[in-house]
Amino acid sequence: MAAPPLALVTGANRGLGQAVAEALARGGHRVLLAGRRAGEVAREVDRLVAAGLDAAPLPLDLCDPDSIDAAAASRQRGPAVEVLVLNAGVYGQESDRSAARRTLATNLVGPIRLAAAVAPRLASGARVVLVSSAMGELAALPAAWRREVERARDDAELVAVADRFVATVEAQREPGAATLSYRLSKALLNRLVRRLAVDLAPRGILVNAVCPGWVRTDMGGSNASRSIEEGARGILLATRLKRDGPTGEFFRDGKPIAW
Repeated sequence: MAAPPLALVTGANRGLGQAVAEALARGGHRVLLAGRRAGEVAREVDRLVAAGLDAAPLPLDLCDPDSIDAAAASRQRGPAVEVLVLNAGVYGQESDRSAARRTLATNLVGPIRLAAAVAPRLASGARVVLVSSAMGELAALPAAWRREVERARDDAELVAVADRFVATVEAQREPGAATLSYRLSKALLNRLVRRLAVDLAPRGILVNAVCPGWVRTDMGGSNASRSIEEGARGILLATRLKRDGPTGEFFRDGKPIAW
């Protein structure tokens, strides 16, 4: 009997990641639930296993390079990853002076490192989905930072833009930094999507960004317009694209949107 296809979902202990992980498991995948809150991840894995689904925990802190390396090392043996969903993300508080640094580390630098570490273990024809946001659309950025983002061509340049932004914010301590940090992190993440799509295309791997909309999660809040199930639907659509499906695109509800 063939082994079930393997999926890895970050931020899978709650919210969108939890919903996506469960849907993939119910669709026949073995799902690795990755997250930094080990207790929450373990409880979610236990819940899925009790429901007869195939799930396992994967300790992962996207702000810790050693944690990323350890998670990737654990996948050096066994089946290749058929579906990778990079969902984990944060939106800092305006009162938090470290919000910019933590936001860029979690939303951009961590995914860059994880994607690089897991790429050799992606199956041919795998689906890679990076959960982004329309708040990262280039048109929403200040002109100077938009130019910085558009000039970034590789991982090192993406991280360099993030570092310059964090240094600027921490030096100036201007109001609105948390919102701009989130916008920039997602704009840079979208650049990563386009770079990965080109690099992984020879292996038939489809890489896309998905905006789930404003969702009622811990981050989105109770006033958000969409349920978790509605937000997860677009992410799942991108994991189920046909082999000749689009790559290097930005979607919401299965429809392309502007970068």
